[in-house]
Amino acid sequence: MRKAFYILLALAAVLAACSSRHPEEQAAKAAKQYYDLLLKGRYEAFVDGRQGSGAMRPEYRSQMIDNMKMFAEQMKAEHQGMRDVRIVNCIADDSGRSANAFLAICFGDSTIEEVVVPMVEHDGQWRMR
Repeated sequence: MRKAFYILLALAAVLAACSSRHPEEQAAKAAKQYYDLLLKGRYEAFVDGRQGSGAMRPEYRSQMIDNMKMFAEQMKAEHQGMRDVRIVNCIADDSGRSANAFLAICFGDSTIEEVVVPMVEHDGQWRMR
């Protein structure tokens, strides 16, 4: 499972290198990829997409994973689950190293919720803050 996550991060780094002039696009795509992992039930990979996740204590990481599972279960009960994630917008700061990605979460009951995902670029990779 971790191998797939690292492949995803490597792909994100390649994409970032190819379009380094557009940090908004890079950050938005990375945020969408992380939320697609959440949608697919890959909670560990989603948590690993956070900045500093490698330094998390194992207990805290486990709690974060459990929280993501509970969130997904709650969304199933309230909105028939998450069905799709779409990029709405992204605004980067002047340095191009941090951004706010705006995503639309589409649910099974036809409701849509917009979320803001703070992103930070570190060593060529966009991660959730």
